[in-house]
Amino acid sequence: MVLLGFLILAVASRFLILLNPSWANFSPVSSMALFAGAYALNQRQAILWSILPIWISNLILNNVVYPQYFDGFSWGFDFVHLSLFAGIALMGSRISNLGSFVGANVISVLGFFILSNFAVWASDAIGYGFKAGNAVVYAKDLSGLMTCFAAGLPFLKNAIISQFLFSSVLFGGFELVKNKVPALQR
Repeated sequence: MVLLGFLILAVASRFLILLNPSWANFSPVSSMALFAGAYALNQRQAILWSILPIWISNLILNNVVYPQYFDGFSWGFDFVHLSLFAGIALMGSRISNLGSFVGANVISVLGFFILSNFAVWASDAIGYGFKAGNAVVYAKDLSGLMTCFAAGLPFLKNAIISQFLFSSVLFGGFELVKNKVPALQR
């Protein structure tokens, strides 16, 4: 039930942007991927719980909220993000102390920022799934890439804040509960 609750929270968080664009990238999804990597029974389970919220929310966002950007039905397989969150889950399995916790969170945020913005910049070149419509299309040169990264900077603040907030709550909360519930101790 706890995992299902986390899944619902992660999917729902991706819709905060509909309430107010300033909520963009404020989400527990990456923190949940680290958490799943650290505490899942095995790597397959960690990866599944890491990519499932992205895939489900992509299905809804791509087909209900933003269908104008896709030709026909979108299955939500955003391989860039799905691969990134699978990698974050695997990185979570290496968290063993405060230093590795902080490092994994920083790498998660920066990895998401770099890969997401690179994918937006290269979208038509890597088959990201967008059709031009009214989407911003960046020049396919270094200047266009830097413009794309600069346009993404305002979203980085929310990503950093949410990453450390949700990771602290998930990891800290679980460690507190684990100390009181022997069945959760490894």
